[in-house]
Amino acid sequence: MPIRQPLVTYGVSTAAAATITVAALLQPWRGADIADPVRDAPATAPRRAVDVVFAVDTTGSMGGLIEGAKRTVWSIATHIRKTEPDAELRIGLVAYRDIGDDYVTRDFALTGDLDAVFAELSSYRAAGGGDTPEDVAAALDDTLHKMRWRTDARKLVFLVGDAPPADRGDVPVFDVLAREAGDKQIILNTIRCGGDPDTERAWQTIAALGHGEFSTIQQDGGVQQVATPYDDKLAELSARIDSTTVIVGDDAARATYDRNMAAAAQAPAPAKADRAAYFATGGAGSASPPRSEDDLVGGVVSGKMDVEKVAPTALPEPMRAMAKSALKAEIGRRAKLRTEAEAELKTLARQRDEYLKTRAAKGGEGGFDAKVDEAIDAQLKR
Repeated sequence: MPIRQPLVTYGVSTAAAATITVAALLQPWRGADIADPVRDAPATAPRRAVDVVFAVDTTGSMGGLIEGAKRTVWSIATHIRKTEPDAELRIGLVAYRDIGDDYVTRDFALTGDLDAVFAELSSYRAAGGGDTPEDVAAALDDTLHKMRWRTDARKLVFLVGDAPPADRGDVPVFDVLAREAGDKQIILNTIRCGGDPDTERAWQTIAALGHGEFSTIQQDGGVQQVATPYDDKLAELSARIDSTTVIVGDDAARATYDRNMAAAAQAPAPAKADRAAYFATGGAGSASPPRSEDDLVGGVVSGKMDVEKVAPTALPEPMRAMAKSALKAEIGRRAKLRTEAEAELKTLARQRDEYLKTRAAKGGEGGFDAKVDEAIDAQLKR
């Protein structure tokens, strides 16, 4: 029996661990002893749901693409936010191989916790394969039927691989699934790595039936990530903001958050800068994306959480014995530090963006991230 491994997202497990606590925090709190950034949180525009799934071949020949995807997921997310400033973005992943490999599919549910997405991507290793066809149909089946797509979302899929589909008989064939995606208004884009003609024909069919776009990139993904003079400072500011976070939930939720932060800390400097730039998107009535839905500091600033109603057991251990007045003051102090760092980060992110535009360096011509960005530009405006 082929192994198909569903993974629950870190973001979902964190939220589940803190369901009771977060439910109790939905009354906005306005206390006189909290710093101005908490009291004066701006009203935000309605958000537009955008769900994006990357279904990626992770067999041995795909190592270059996988490494490129790890480095550029943040820049792709930033591009989505720039194309659709009010986007409430979620990303999901489906890694696929074939029967006889360690797994056939390994799915990671749609989540707005992009640090969790990055941590999952960072765990991907190219291995297995050997014969040309891969179980593309199993990947499409997971994408359509295991992802919890929001009914009101713009739904985009990017199927990325270098081998044609194999018909293993365990799910409908690939063209039936592609037609189903089109019927469900799930836009199915295909990106072929390398030059295999059988893959090209299948990928073109899938994209046509799924009302998406077909494109071809180099076998190694063609990603060209450019270092800039702003990267180190952006990473430092982003880490400073991360240090103000207070995760509500249980210790397992905090351990998951720490694991995500450890993965982000291992990223190369340009990827860290891309992450910082993503969290700097927003403004002019659009909210910046939250670093964690379970962050008390961000929740109080946005008005979604109430310090008064946080159960002590849901706080990190050093805060559990604090009086409410002391806890409010601490959250206010962290909010003020965060606001100051975010203002500087936004300025530097704009300067870095101009630097990259000047050198026409973003993504590299024909690279994986460039092809994704091109499809996003067209499809979010439909």
